[in-house]
Amino acid sequence: MTTGEIAALIAAIAFLILVIWIGWFLSKTVKSLNTTVSQLSKLTDDADNLSKELEDVLSNTNQLLADVNDKAEKLDPAIQAVADVGQSVSDVNNASRQLVEKINSRANSRSSRMINGLSKMAFMMAGHFRNKRNERKEK
Repeated sequence: MTTGEIAALIAAIAFLILVIWIGWFLSKTVKSLNTTVSQLSKLTDDADNLSKELEDVLSNTNQLLADVNDKAEKLDPAIQAVADVGQSVSDVNNASRQLVEKINSRANSRSSRMINGLSKMAFMMAGHFRNKRNERKEK
């Protein structure tokens, strides 16, 4: 065998090894791509299921929100009535305070008039008794 033939044989073997390696690499790549496609298919199915469930949840949420809004509208008069009762109670409390203040001021004015009258009477009686004592001493 000549050197040219040996070089050709080495090139042929290298080319064969390269073809085998490319075949093996492409086989692994195809398996990996098949797995990726399978996973994407499952992911798409899961996303579709999730989307359907999400639509159901949103529908239920909308119904619940509509129900809450209806009930809130029905409660508005009751809440207004409670607020009116609270205002009435506040008005009654204010009126009671004013009445108590009036009564106290009248009682205070009556007391002061009574005290003034009693002190005048006591002063007059003291003067009267002084006069009587002075008369007795003079006699």
